[in-house]
Amino acid sequence: MTSTTATTSWKSATLAPWQRWGTWLWIGLLGGLFILLFRNFLFRMFLIATDRWEGDWSHAIVIPFIAIYYIYQHRFALLKRQRQVWWPGLAVMFLGIFSYSWWIYPGRNDMFQGYSMIIALFGMVLFLFGTKRFGILWFPVIYLTLAVKVSDRIWEQIAWQLQLIAAKSAAVALNFVGAFMHLDASVDGSTIKISFLRNAVWVTESLNVAEACSGLRMLAAFVALGVAVAFLADRSWWQRLVMVSLTVPIAVMVNVGRVTTLGILQTVNKQWAAGDVHTFVGMLMLIPALLSFLLIGWVLDRIIIKSDEPQQTTEQPPQQHEAPARVDPLQLGMFTLAGGVLALLVGASYGLFFACFRPNLLGDWLSRPMIIGILVLAVIAIAAGIVMLRRKLNNVLPSVRHQAAQAICAGVLACALAGLTFIVGSTKAVLIKKPVPMRLPLVGIPQKLGHWEMINDERLSDEVLEELRTKFYISRQYRDTSMQLSDPGSTIRFHVAYYTGTPDTVPHVPERCFVAAGLTPRGKQLIDLNLSKTHYKTHTNGTITALSELTDQPVRIPALQIPATMFTYGQPSGDSADANVIYFFAANGKFLPTPDHVRFQGFSLTDEYSYYCKIEVGVNLVGDKDLAVRRVNDFLSDFLPQVMACLPDWVDVTEGHWPPGENGAP
Repeated sequence: MTSTTATTSWKSATLAPWQRWGTWLWIGLLGGLFILLFRNFLFRMFLIATDRWEGDWSHAIVIPFIAIYYIYQHRFALLKRQRQVWWPGLAVMFLGIFSYSWWIYPGRNDMFQGYSMIIALFGMVLFLFGTKRFGILWFPVIYLTLAVKVSDRIWEQIAWQLQLIAAKSAAVALNFVGAFMHLDASVDGSTIKISFLRNAVWVTESLNVAEACSGLRMLAAFVALGVAVAFLADRSWWQRLVMVSLTVPIAVMVNVGRVTTLGILQTVNKQWAAGDVHTFVGMLMLIPALLSFLLIGWVLDRIIIKSDEPQQTTEQPPQQHEAPARVDPLQLGMFTLAGGVLALLVGASYGLFFACFRPNLLGDWLSRPMIIGILVLAVIAIAAGIVMLRRKLNNVLPSVRHQAAQAICAGVLACALAGLTFIVGSTKAVLIKKPVPMRLPLVGIPQKLGHWEMINDERLSDEVLEELRTKFYISRQYRDTSMQLSDPGSTIRFHVAYYTGTPDTVPHVPERCFVAAGLTPRGKQLIDLNLSKTHYKTHTNGTITALSELTDQPVRIPALQIPATMFTYGQPSGDSADANVIYFFAANGKFLPTPDHVRFQGFSLTDEYSYYCKIEVGVNLVGDKDLAVRRVNDFLSDFLPQVMACLPDWVDVTEGHWPPGENGAP
C-alpha cells in the first residue's frame, strides 16, 4: 500500500499541470460556467463575425485561439512564477459581472457588455493566479478586447477619418502611376474620381462609390494582426510598443494600396474593380500587411545586438512540480457554497445601492434610512465573509488553497448565472431578438400613385449593398406629374431599407454619403412631418388606418405626426442652392427620428422580434426648408401606407398572428 501511494505521488509530482485530468476538469467547469453566464453576448458576437454584412469583424472568431496559443507558448514560464490567491481580483470579477448586467439594462450597449465580460475574466485570472503570473497572462486577457465589436457611432468616427487620409493618399499614388498611364485622380470628400483614356475617349469615373461611404476597410483585423505579430515573438517591451503603434499607419498604407490597385484595374475593365474581384483584392491585402509587420519585427530585432553567451531557455520545464493534494469533496463543496453566498450578498448590495436613490424599487414598505442600514449590514457581512475565507485558505496547503479558490469562483459564477437567468425569466426579457419577415416585398410599391410617377428605379451594386447591409430596399426617383420638371420640388428621391434581427447601431444614414461625395453639410435638425390626407382614418380607440393600394385593405399607421431628421447640404463653393433630405425610421410599430432613438426607444426588452426600416425622402432643387417639408408631406401621404403594408404589423406580431407559423399564426 505504501509503495503504491509513493509511486502515485511521484508520478503526480513529475506531471505538469496541463497533464493532469483534474486541471482540465476545473478548466471545463469554470470555462463552461463563464461561457453560460455571458452566452448571450458571445452568441451575438458570433452572429456578427459570421454575418456577410459585417466583414470588418470576421476576425473576432480567431482572437480567442490566438490568446490560447499565447498561453500555450508561455506555459513553462508560467510554472516558474509563484501562483497566488489575490483577493482584490475577486472584487474586480464582481465589478465585471454586475457591470455586464447593467449594460444589458438599462445601459443597453453591446460594446460595454463585452468589455464588462473581459473585466470579469481579468478579475478571475487575478484572483486565481495572483499578480506574478498575471505578468504573463495580462496580454491574452486584454487581447480579447479586439474581438468586441466597437459601437458603430465610435467606430465610424475613427474609420471615417482614416478613410479620408487613405483616399487622399491613394489619389497621390494614382497620379504618380498616371504619369506612366495617362491617368488623373482627384478627391471630393472621400470619393476618388479618375480620368483616363478608354477606347480613345477621355472619361471620368468615380472609383467604387461604396468605398466613399465605408470607413477604412478591415482596420480592426489589421490591428489584431499587428498586435499578434508583436507579442507572439520574444521581443522587449519597447519593440512591442513600436509595432503596436505602427498598426494603424500600416492599415492606412495597405488600404492605400488596395484603392490604388482597384483604380488601376478600373482603367482596364470597370468590372474588375467590382464584385468578386473587389472582395478578393481586399482579402489579398492581408498578405502585404503581414509582411509589413514581419519586416518591422525583423528590423527591430536587429537594432539591438544580443549577447552570444548561452542563456537558459525559457522553454525548459521545471524538473518537478508540486503534487496536488487530495481535497475532501465536501470541503470543496463548502467553498463553492461560500462563493455563491458571497456573490448573493454582493448582488443584494448592488440592488440596495441603487434602491438608495430610488426606494420605490423595493416597494413602499422600506424607507431610504432602512435601505441604507441594510446595505451597511450587507457590506459588513461581505467583508467578514472575505476575512474568514482568507484566514481559512491561509491555513491549508497551497495546492488545497488553489483548488478552494477555484471552488469559490465556481460558486460565484454559478450564483451569478442563476441570478441573471432568474431575472431574465421573471421579467420575460428577450436578449437575442428574432428576425421578422416583411409582409410584402418593397419592390411591390406602386410605380404610379396619385399624381406621382416613377422615373427611375436604381439597382445597387453588391459593393454598395455591403455598405447598406441589407438586400431589402428600394431606391427610386418619382416626379410630380402636376408640375413641370424644372419646378422646385417636382422630383423626389425615395429610398427605403429594411433591417431585422438583433439590432446594433443603425448602420447607414445619408449624411455620411453626401459628405463622402464632396458635398458640404449645412446643418441637421429634428422636424415633424404631418400626414393630413383625407383617406387616413382615426378610430375611437386611437388606432389610425389608411387604405393601401397594394392589398386593398386598411393598414395601421403608428401616427400622423412623424418625428424626422432634416439634413441640409450644398456644394463647397456655395454657387448653387442648398438641398434637403428628410429621413426617419419605423421600428417595432413606432416612428423615430434618429439612429439613437431607434437604439434606445425602438425596442422593448421584452420584445421577441425586432425590425427597423429607414424611410428617406430627398427633395431635388429645393433649398427652402418649409417647401421641402411640404413636398415630403404630400409625397408620404400617398406612399407611407404602401410602405406600412410591406412592413410587419406590430399589433399582429405582438398578438402572435405574424410571422406565419409562429405561435399558431396562420
